[in-house]
Amino acid sequence: MSFVVPGDAICIEEEALPGDYVSSDGKGYLRSSVIGIAVLNKYRKIASVKPLARKKLTLRQGVIVEGWVYSVHEDVASVKIYRADNIRVNAIGLLHISQISGEFVTDIHEYVRPSDFIRARTMSNTPPYLLTIKEPQLGVIYAYCGFCGEELYLTSTGVLVCKNCGRVEKRKIAVGGYLLITT
Repeated sequence: MSFVVPGDAICIEEEALPGDYVSSDGKGYLRSSVIGIAVLNKYRKIASVKPLARKKLTLRQGVIVEGWVYSVHEDVASVKIYRADNIRVNAIGLLHISQISGEFVTDIHEYVRPSDFIRARTMSNTPPYLLTIKEPQLGVIYAYCGFCGEELYLTSTGVLVCKNCGRVEKRKIAVGGYLLITT
């Protein structure tokens, strides 16, 4: 067993057959295709590489996640998930219009918009993760003005206002979120 990088020769073709993450170079050598530990099974005559890369993190159903809304269509918002249970992750989530509120929602843009940061709960175990923001503590935690792009501030009346242009916007705000509060 030895450390190998892509392209390193593990053995010659007469010694073994290529196994996991190993390929023949056409010149008689078996070479690694990933970074890892080379394993030569002399009994089965198979050369393979045990990769050193981390396994992908999969999220469980019911996990609280934070993400950035990068696209909003008629009935679904696409979310880039960056945090789950205070652990940094890299995943994609989908927020369907039916998972925004317990009430009937006609326009998804009244609740989330592109560039919003949201807190949501996963509803599935496999990517792309289905998300919900129906609970009071879930929803938008940070937002930007749809007109000028400046930060939106939460007033004491529960309205989001842009201090730059004065625009008032509506969102499904998370209770206890990070929104900037003004008096």
